[in-house]
Formats: sequence, structure tokens, C-alpha cells
Amino acid sequence: MKSTLCLFAVLMLAAPAAAAPAIAPHRAIYDLSLLRANEGATLQSASGRLAFEIEGSSCDGYTVSFRMAARYRPKEGAATLIDTMTTSYEGPGALDFQHQITERIDGTVRDDHRVKMTRATPEAAGEGTISSKPGDAFTIPAGTLLPMQHQMRLMALGEAGGGRDSSVIFDGSDEGKSYRVITFVGKAKPAHSLVRDASKSAAAALEAIGAWPMTVSYFALDGSSEIPEYQVNFDLHENGVATGLVLDYGEFALGGTLTDLKMLEAAGCP
Repeated sequence: MKSTLCLFAVLMLAAPAAAAPAIAPHRAIYDLSLLRANEGATLQSASGRLAFEIEGSSCDGYTVSFRMAARYRPKEGAATLIDTMTTSYEGPGALDFQHQITERIDGTVRDDHRVKMTRATPEAAGEGTISSKPGDAFTIPAGTLLPMQHQMRLMALGEAGGGRDSSVIFDGSDEGKSYRVITFVGKAKPAHSLVRDASKSAAAALEAIGAWPMTVSYFALDGSSEIPEYQVNFDLHENGVATGLVLDYGEFALGGTLTDLKMLEAAGCP
């Protein structure tokens, strides 16, 4: 399971009026529940929590911390707890990227490694290494976007009235693998129009802020399937907070409800 979604895609954009897109540091927590399990699926129930935090600036780079702990109960047999923690750093100018992941299944570490990637220019191909596979270097194609670059592109698309974007993305969540990511950004939902969030105290700060509906789908870069490996839907508010999360893994989908939100101090650039 590509558990870090585009968790960068669930994020972190702010759009001050008449200004270029900027990323607003914040910490958001979501409760997870099972929205759908396809007919014939072995999953009976699922629940958990997702925590997301971003700090930094365009001149210092951005650090994103993410943790998703979910318990999956099949129709037969014992439940499984999958606890995934990641920390990523995207350097200034999108020239270097680091991603560390630790995943535990029922308390036992099943994955623990660090991915590093560097490139000469934001448009150049990149070279990377994986700590658990020291002899296997990897490359990312020229023109590949890193998570913050991608989010800036989506924000600009939203400001322009919405539309479709197709980009190659590398976020380190699947070792050295890049993805073809197709995103649909809808027209802005005006402030005070999101009834779903109006009754939630955690979303009170969002009431007067508009949002863009987004659907982000991940496809294998070297594949021909028209079915995405993973898809996430959400409303992205103009201060960078996402609500109404739907994490679609194909056979089943999880919903994420915002339960806590804290805007963090923004670091200014010289």
C-alpha cells in the first residue's frame, strides 16, 4: 500500500490575495474510518488517525512530517495495525530531497530506510540512493516535480479557475519510484459554502475561507493501466488546510475527518 498518499497532496498551500502561492506551515490531525469496501473484499472494518505537519519556507526548504496509524480488521482472522511514520525535506530550489520512512506492522518494524536525491537544476534528471539498498542507485526523469513544486502548480491551476494537470512526481514514498500523477482541480468553493465543515469546531478557522476540490490519481510511470494505483480526494482551503479526505486504495476507501488544527509560525525569507 502506498500509505503516504500524495500526502503531500493533501496539504499545505496558502494563497494571499494578489500574491504568488505560498505554503502555510500547519499541523492537522484527521480521524480515519472505512468509507467503502468493494464486494468480495476481505476487509470488514478500518479505523485510525492521520497526523500531518509542515514547516519551513521557500528559502530554507520544507520539512514535512507524517504519521498514519490504522487498524484493519478482516472478515476472518485477527486485526492488523499498520503504523507508518515519515519525514521529508525538500531543499531550496527543489534541488535535493530526503525521505525517511519507518513502518511497523503490529509493533514489528517491517520497513526502515532513507531515500536521498539530488540534481543540478529543477528541470534536470536526478540521482538517488536508498539506505537499505546501498548498491542500487536510482534516477528520476528530467522534468520530474518534487512535492512542493507540484503543490505550487496545483495552486496556480486553482487560481486560474481549475482544470487538469498531468505531471511526473517523485516523493520518496516508494523508494526510487516516480509516478505519473493526474490531478483535476475544480472551481473554487466560496467561503461559508462547505456545510460539511461548518459543524466541526476543529474547522472553525476555515469557515470564511474558500477551497478548491481536488482529485489526485497516481499511475505507474512505466505502465499502461487506466486504473490508478491510488487516489485521494479533498477540498484544499486557501490557507493550506485540507478537509473531506477520501483515501481510495481501489478495493477499499478511507475517509479522513479533521479533528484538530494548528497553524504554525511562518519563517520569513530575507
